[in-house]
Amino acid sequence: MANKDKAGSCCSMEKMRLMDALERCDFCSDNYEEFHNCYRKAARESGERARACIIG
Repeated sequence: MANKDKAGSCCSMEKMRLMDALERCDFCSDNYEEFHNCYRKAARESGERARACIIG
């Protein structure tokens, strides 16, 4: 598998992970501040993993 294909596959998996994390934020947050913080944390962690996918 070429690096480009590997990165694409990795990024696709990361998108699914992010969607799952955001869904958990939706269900687990009791107020707006928790919801906001949860989304920010999920996005930050996802961004780090996505960068790792691209850098490879």
